[in-house]
Amino acid sequence: MRIRQWIGRGLLGLLGLTVVAIGGVYAQSQRLITTTGSVRRQTLRAAPSDTVTLARGAKLMAATGCLACHAANLGGAVMLDDPLLGRVVGSNLTAGRGGVLPHYTNAALDAAIRDGLGWDGRKLAVMPANEFARLADDDVAAIIAFLRAQPPVDHVLPPVAYGPAFRAAITLGTFPFAYDAIDHARLTTPTAPRGATVEHGRYLIGSCTGCHGATLAGGPVHGSARLAPNLTPRGRVAAWTLPEFTRLMRTGVRPDGSLVDAAMPWTAFATFTDEELAGLYQYLKTVPAAATRTE
Repeated sequence: MRIRQWIGRGLLGLLGLTVVAIGGVYAQSQRLITTTGSVRRQTLRAAPSDTVTLARGAKLMAATGCLACHAANLGGAVMLDDPLLGRVVGSNLTAGRGGVLPHYTNAALDAAIRDGLGWDGRKLAVMPANEFARLADDDVAAIIAFLRAQPPVDHVLPPVAYGPAFRAAITLGTFPFAYDAIDHARLTTPTAPRGATVEHGRYLIGSCTGCHGATLAGGPVHGSARLAPNLTPRGRVAAWTLPEFTRLMRTGVRPDGSLVDAAMPWTAFATFTDEELAGLYQYLKTVPAAATRTE
């Protein structure tokens, strides 16, 4: 009888500790989720709504992966809805019913894109602003002009929800908010580089790091089973000629005739000019050789 009592007390104690731990994770994650931020930067000069600017904005939104989360019509989408992980939502970026655009001034849109901060001061959970922080003022202005010119889409989406695994990751720091990884006191670049130069390629490569890693060494993509190729001189891309590289970026076909993985958004780069693709190619020739990452 005493053994049963001891076991029962032990299980109750373990249950109590589990409840306390879960409560602690929830409280800490909730504090981090609701902590607001701020951005102090000179107001971005509005771009004209001419066809060249709008085309630039459209190209940048495609190349940086915005449409993958916010849908082709920018009406938003639920990207993940899992009891353990939670609900990940790409906002409706239009002025239609359920859209967030009416909440945003141009300055607030700039802060969302380059700093990961929502219109209400909250840190955006899944917005990869750390990849966009490098964007020049004129390119961000073009993106904003493009957003403002789009027709409204009526699409009311459910709110973002944080599941227990997501909350644990936030509490442990294994899922940091992009806002916390960005230097908000940095000086932005007024104008994006141009031409078939290494500097232009370095500027354009930022959106590729989401899959290929900060060093472009490739490897597992966001912990999934998919593998991004190594883009450094240690990878096979180093042996490609500029025409071969250009062909892949415009058609999705490798030099050996095989198709790239369906996850590679080559269609987003198909509209890049010869100069832009040459700049990317030139930059890849200069990055340090690195072994494929394993994380």
